[in-house]
Amino acid sequence: MDYRTMVNPTYLTAKSTVFMLAVAGNEDAKKMIAGLGLQETLAKRDPSDNLVSEADAKALMAGVTVAIEARYAALSRTLKNDGYKNLLDVACGYTPRAIFCKNNGISYAGLDVPVVAEELQSFADKEGLGKVYHGGDATNAASLNAAVEGFEGEVLISCEGLLQYLSPSEFEQFLDGVRQILEKHSGAFVTSDMGVKYEPFATANMSSPEAYDASRKRTMSNSDIYNDGVGRMDREKVKAFIEARGFKVEAQPFYHGDENLAMLQAIPESWRDKYLELLKNACVWKMTLDPDYTQKASVSGAEKIENLTVDYRKSGGALEMTVSGRIDTISAPAILKVFDECGEGVSSVKVKAKDLEYISSAGLRTMMIMVKKLGEGNVTVEGASDEVKEIFTVTGFDGIIPLL
Repeated sequence: MDYRTMVNPTYLTAKSTVFMLAVAGNEDAKKMIAGLGLQETLAKRDPSDNLVSEADAKALMAGVTVAIEARYAALSRTLKNDGYKNLLDVACGYTPRAIFCKNNGISYAGLDVPVVAEELQSFADKEGLGKVYHGGDATNAASLNAAVEGFEGEVLISCEGLLQYLSPSEFEQFLDGVRQILEKHSGAFVTSDMGVKYEPFATANMSSPEAYDASRKRTMSNSDIYNDGVGRMDREKVKAFIEARGFKVEAQPFYHGDENLAMLQAIPESWRDKYLELLKNACVWKMTLDPDYTQKASVSGAEKIENLTVDYRKSGGALEMTVSGRIDTISAPAILKVFDECGEGVSSVKVKAKDLEYISSAGLRTMMIMVKKLGEGNVTVEGASDEVKEIFTVTGFDGIIPLL
């Protein structure tokens, strides 16, 4: 059993981007689909999702595809116009960016959860792209630094589609890793996650736009995501959050009007004006280091890629785990492995967390997997620090998992 897929439920949806780009005519995306042997049905709407009609599903996918194609074009434009020779693509997913970079003489490093990175690297090996994909965690500074090892010169760090899931505490950890890289290499961090709202693209030509919100909430619940991430929060508050951590934030155009977006030509003419207005009102955030910032933030336990120990004992149906270090995307599967190997006789789990330094959303989902099997009240966390308790509280998990 691959426990990594269980703690990272979004790894399947990450494939939707490459299919959307293929629909928009991106030849590199088509090449990646063929090379990985992906099935196009993965990009289609789940037929069991009757919250959205067939007609609205087509409008939804058209709108999101326009936004995804424009997003891909925006980063391509930045790389070419600003002359960056190194790209760190965080939460890279199944985009064909590695092929684009090779064709344009740009050193590329794609960081994603290990199960995704391994599959992508198998494609890279067949295509002769070199070692370009790295398994890691965006909230783990050591993961980010390992991915750019060997880069020379300025680095452009991109992140698309992830910040809607990261809580403020996770985003803070991520920013600290970004800071470490930019202090060493110089460069910038760019993302459209705060400047592009995808819901308006999705619902612009739907007859029942409220169905999209209901569908999204159900998807989030099924993936044990209980709160929106920073990408969906108030822009000014997020901007202040970033600036308080030593970055200057500059808003740049998302769409310049001269990009040849294939989807704008493929959709009904009656839909086009709505999408063009949304494209013109969107923006990309470019973040660079503030030279006047002197405070140095610390990231708990992120000096190493793997920093978790799990000791456990089972007495009857009670399983007690003592954890120390950091629970994130990389280490969370170890918790599930212990839980699974202890067998069907487990009726309660107590996690002793006095020495737990940090827990990410992957760690919280690990807890929820155990809750769903044992029932609420039968998984508890004991002795957690105020910092760890705050993560449970902000994400709403404290209402499901008692903190002792």
